[in-house]
Amino acid sequence: MKHKTVREIFGEVDPNLKIVPGGRHWKISGADWLAAGGAFCSRCKKEALWFRPEDGVCKECTRFLDEKYWSDKKKHTKVLRFVKAHNARIRKRGR
Repeated sequence: MKHKTVREIFGEVDPNLKIVPGGRHWKISGADWLAAGGAFCSRCKKEALWFRPEDGVCKECTRFLDEKYWSDKKKHTKVLRFVKAHNARIRKRGR
């Protein structure tokens, strides 16, 4: 059985995808990494290579949103109450 290369697998889905050669160990230069490009963040509209899967924002926006979220103590307490009630409902239903 012949194994397909990454280019063969993803080329069928997206023919315009840039694949940086590097084998299994990611031995690529900085220039190759920058030339690979990335997608654009939905929040700050900057090009990024790393995204949070839940909402598609880049690493910098993720840090900002997380700091903003956890700084509000009332909101954090409300989430903990919700999680506790949710888990109680699940346990009750499972009996």
